[in-house]
Parts: sequence; structure tokens; C-alpha cells
Amino acid sequence: MTMTKGQKKYYFFLIIFLSIIIIILNGCIPNVQEDYNHLKDKKIKIALLLPIGSKDKNLSKLGKSLRDAAFLAKEDLANNLLEIRTYDTYGITRKGILAYNLALEEKNDIIIGPFLSTVTMEISNQIPFNSVNILSLSDDPTIVGRKIFILGDTVVNRANNLIQYAINNKKYRFALIGPVKDNNNKINSLISNKILINSGTITFSSYYSDDIRAISDLAQDIKNKIIQTNTDVIIFTGEPDKRMSHLAAELADITVNKKDNGIQIMGLTHWENSASILSEPALQKAWFTMPDQRFRSFYENKFIKKFGYIPHPKSNLAYDAVASLGVLHKNFNNNKNDYFDKFNGLFNRNGFIGIDGIFRFNNDRIAEKELSIIQLISGKPKMLKQAKSRFQ
Repeated sequence: MTMTKGQKKYYFFLIIFLSIIIIILNGCIPNVQEDYNHLKDKKIKIALLLPIGSKDKNLSKLGKSLRDAAFLAKEDLANNLLEIRTYDTYGITRKGILAYNLALEEKNDIIIGPFLSTVTMEISNQIPFNSVNILSLSDDPTIVGRKIFILGDTVVNRANNLIQYAINNKKYRFALIGPVKDNNNKINSLISNKILINSGTITFSSYYSDDIRAISDLAQDIKNKIIQTNTDVIIFTGEPDKRMSHLAAELADITVNKKDNGIQIMGLTHWENSASILSEPALQKAWFTMPDQRFRSFYENKFIKKFGYIPHPKSNLAYDAVASLGVLHKNFNNNKNDYFDKFNGLFNRNGFIGIDGIFRFNNDRIAEKELSIIQLISGKPKMLKQAKSRFQ
């Protein structure tokens, strides 16, 4: 088929036009690709190491709740550049290691989890030099390490809040009292360190055994030491139980329970969850801590609306972790290798707003969380100091 003179002229100009378009596009494509690469470099890959497949039904439910909370945070952030991947640890150390190695192989930028301290500890023993940081959801401060941050609610953080409050109220001298198993353990060492950092003094430590009959003799020994050392505060380090209640009753005649200027008692564990402790007459006027509750109901209602079930009380840890990374992402500087390890990153002194209040990481990599100070009055918690809404 031969073309007419008019058709040849038409196709000639068509070829010229298309060539011009191609030249223009070729000039634009590098810019478009550069913009795309810029966004691609900013994408943050977050690995969740959670016990979703655990044979322990309670642990499995917790894992699923943590996972859903993480994705709820991503949705709230409306940030498509946060990519979350879930790796099942099954709550087992061996499978936790496999999950961790897979997360590294798939080039994740940071890891959230594991929840169990045993799994985190095993991972900590195998961390390569170039590993990404790990935001463990454990509450065990003793497993902190070179690349491991502890986001959970630790007894060390609760101690720090109470010690600061006591010192601000001119109580400087502290005695540590707990079960025998706490003797010489790492947690007590960390608590002692917090006392010293806050310019307090450790007067002595005493430990009670499982033998209730020995409590009376121990109480007399503690009273003698309190007089000898001018102790201001007794810190109960253990979980609430009959031994603690019995010892508190034996010491009641020298504590604030019966004397306005008596020895102040402080508890480091979750006393608000123990009906026996709240109702214990000998522990009235004692101090303990509770997390900031101002955002809790809002979070739980939103979670229920989204997923149709009540979130696990600790699910907010995953939410807080993802939300804090989303905040950091706004200041991204294209240096992924150490972005999350800089002082304007995870060590941001202004901290982050969490579901249970503000928190931040110090050089020890243990989450510092602002807590409310509570006094036990007539069997009910009374707030002495509201948790601050910002770090000073």
C-alpha cells in the first residue's frame, strides 16, 4: 500500500511530534524517578516479633492484641511509608531466634518485640555488630543491651518515680525490703543505682523468707536498723503477698500508718491490682505508682470499634512503639543506618506521648515513664501527684 503525499506529510509531522514528546519525557523521567527513590529511601520497615502462634492461649491472645495495636497506630498515623511485618516467635526461644534472623534477612530497619524476656535474652546473646535496634516489649530491665531497648513497665522506672517524689518531700534515706530471692539480684542493683543517682542514701537491705513464723524476728531487726540508720523510707520490692502484709503489720507502730512522722512505706509493684494490699490496714498511707490514665479509655474504645474485642492491658506497648517511630519519621534524615540510634531519634529528650503517659529513653535504654504517685487511704487509691504531660 502506497501513501499519498498528504499521508506522508501527516506521518512526518506525527513522528516529529512524538519525538518531541519523548525528548520532554526523557527529560522528566530522571526527576520523577529521583522523587520516587527519595520516597523509597524514606520507607521504614518495622518488624513485629510476637508470640501469636503460642500454644499458651493467653500468650497467643496477647500476641494478637499487640499486633492489632501496632496496625491501629499505623492507621492513626496515616503514614504509608511505615511498613509493618509480623514474625511469629510462638513464645519459644528457638523460634524467636529464627524470627529475628528472618527479620534481619528481610532488611527491616527496626524490631518491635519480643514480649517475653526469655526470648529477648536469647536474641541478645546472638546480636551481630551491625544489627538494627530492638524495642523489646518486656518489663525486665536486666536484659537491656547494646541494641536492646526496654519499653515495658519496669519496676526500676516505678522506683525512680517514687524515689524522686520522696526526695522532693525531704526523705533521703531508703531501706530495701523484699523476698529472699531478690537478694543480690540485678533489679535491686538497678533500684539502688536510682537512689544514688537521685542523691539519696541506701541505709540497709533486709529479706524475708517463706517462713511466716520468722517475720516477727525480722521485723524487730528492721526496727533496730531503722533507729541506727535514721531511715526515712522503707521500699517493699516484692510482689504483694501474705509475707509483705504480715511484715507491714509488725512494723506499723513505727510507720506513717500509726505515726504522722513515722517511716514512709513505698511499694514498687502493681498494688492497685491487689485487693488484699488495698485492704491491708498496715499499708494505709503507703505510696505506690499508677500509669497516667487520661488516654486509656480513648484508646480502648477505638481498639474495640476497630477489632471488635477488648485489647490486652499491655497491647498499648506495641501502639506506643509504632507511634513513636512514626513521630521520628517526620524528622527522617535519609541515614537509616543510625537514624534510630541518634539523640534526635530514640534518645529524644522531649520523649513521646504514649497511651499510659509520656516516656523517653535515657542512656541506659530503659524507658523512663512518667507515673502518678498514689497514696493508699481507707482502702482506696488517692492521687498525690498527677503524672506530668511533658518532660522538663
